Amino acid sequence: MRVMLSALVVVAALGAGGCKQGDGALPAKINDVPNRLGDLQRDLAAVVGGEQQAVQDLTDDLLVFTDEPEGKDATKALATTVCSMLVKRPVNDETQAKIVNLLWTSVAARELSERQVDALKDDMRNTLLAVGVTQPDANLAAGRVGVVQNLVTQRTRRWYERY
Repeated sequence: MRVMLSALVVVAALGAGGCKQGDGALPAKINDVPNRLGDLQRDLAAVVGGEQQAVQDLTDDLLVFTDEPEGKDATKALATTVCSMLVKRPVNDETQAKIVNLLWTSVAARELSERQVDALKDDMRNTLLAVGVTQPDANLAAGRVGVVQNLVTQRTRRWYERY
């Protein structure tokens, strides 16, 4: 009885003291990444201006950051979804830079924790809402961010980690 009680106390202590999933590293803006982000921002400005080819240009520039076939399909869906919401919207340069950074992080990050992915989705949703995108559309874009991250991430939560 005493051994069983001791074992129960140890199991409870381990369960209660489970480690929080640590945050992963954000992708680094090194080498040609700053130039590519500049290209993405020009592409997004063209999308906002209503240029037809700009959506494909932005998509192509985002695809550079992923190698996985499933990740490429999800990236295309993310880019198309977000671009369709921003055509002819009043989006200033600062907001365009933020959206580009969110898109890039969604596609290029490989080690984000679940908490970081949720924050990334929330940032995308809130940024789109701030430029007048409807709640259902903003939720759709945020969901696409989660799908991309699910497909490109190389990190999984370990059994002893909690959210």
